[in-house]
Amino acid sequence: MDKNIGKVVFLNLPNIKRPQYRWIVRKRDDGRYIVRVPKIGILLRNLHLKRNADYGKESLLPNGSKLWKKTKTLKVKKKFKNKTKKTL
Repeated sequence: MDKNIGKVVFLNLPNIKRPQYRWIVRKRDDGRYIVRVPKIGILLRNLHLKRNADYGKESLLPNGSKLWKKTKTLKVKKKFKNKTKKTL
């Protein structure tokens, strides 16, 4: 996570299903990260600008937070049964 200091990243937070955006501001001496959360109504395409007015106050990143990693989903192909006409 050290290489992401100063960047806006998509994180999986503990006890939350959906990943969320956080701006990693700096790292404390004890190894914990200080992050800022984007305010409601800020467009995703403007997050990288990191304007002070677009983000809330600084807070600690919870232990167990990980960078979001896209998992591959396998598409299941449906097998169709051959339907034949019934003859009397």
